[in-house]
Amino acid sequence: MMESEELREQRRHHRFFPKEWVSAFCQAPIVGIGKLVDISKGGAAFQYVQRSAANLAHLEKPLMLDLFETVTSHGVKGIECKVVYDAEVPRPDNSTSGDYRLRRCGVEFGDHNWYQSFQLDMFIKDFTLQES
Repeated sequence: MMESEELREQRRHHRFFPKEWVSAFCQAPIVGIGKLVDISKGGAAFQYVQRSAANLAHLEKPLMLDLFETVTSHGVKGIECKVVYDAEVPRPDNSTSGDYRLRRCGVEFGDHNWYQSFQLDMFIKDFTLQES
């Protein structure tokens, strides 16, 4: 029974899926820019490409994240966050891409000011697929 308890959904906020052309920029040089996978008021997940030999120790420290719509650059800057998970995304055919690996990173947002909170609400409203 312990196994099902561990796998239970832990998110407290509803997650939304982005429309096309939505990106995340992590101000950690090893991560850089990535594609937003999902977002909520409490955190986000994004995919990025990195070299297989990269040192991921910096992901244990708080990071700053910028979220933006790629065409207009509208978004939210400087959201403090902590990494909840960072894992390699397996390729469907089990092949490799040389020295580069696709990774998925999930972050939990830390404290942010009222303006960032407002920007985050507007970002979710404007750049995610809303349920019908």
